[in-house]
Amino acid sequence: MADAAVIVKPCSLEELRGQVRREPGALFAVLDACDEPRVPAKVSELGQDVAVSLYAGRAEQDYWAIAPYLARADEELLDWIVAELWGSPWGVFVVAAADLAAVRKHFRRFLMVLGPHGERLYFRYYDPRVLPTFLSTCAPAEQEEFFGPIRRFCVQGEGSDLTAFERDRRNRGPGFEVDRAG
Repeated sequence: MADAAVIVKPCSLEELRGQVRREPGALFAVLDACDEPRVPAKVSELGQDVAVSLYAGRAEQDYWAIAPYLARADEELLDWIVAELWGSPWGVFVVAAADLAAVRKHFRRFLMVLGPHGERLYFRYYDPRVLPTFLSTCAPAEQEEFFGPIRRFCVQGEGSDLTAFERDRRNRGPGFEVDRAG
């Protein structure tokens, strides 16, 4: 497979709304309850057909109040995120070529990592303060594995700005290419 690279470019809420209209079911939000206590109640309101914990088993039971949740995003959920969570480290948007169950299965693979002394640690890659740095440190094969069925990550930065991280399959080599014009 060709070397992967990540293209970084601006994104907007209107682009995400357009994504929902063009391709219903392709936009997801990974909602981080650790920094946003309103998330578990919203996930419960959405129901398991729309939103699920990324944790399973005992971790899902023990850490429900601080867990990451995956939700299929529509315009109503976008409006709620903007009204209730915007400006805080609430999570990230994801555009995927897969359904809720497949995206959950993919993301669950990255929840635990080994620490420097071999200890198992939770990895909060869905934190918008973590994801950009993590992606920039990945080798091309790691980027490819992490993206899996994901076409695009959108992370809120300062203010209302969003930044998109997209897979570049045009064999541009490792690392980032920043598109400041787009």
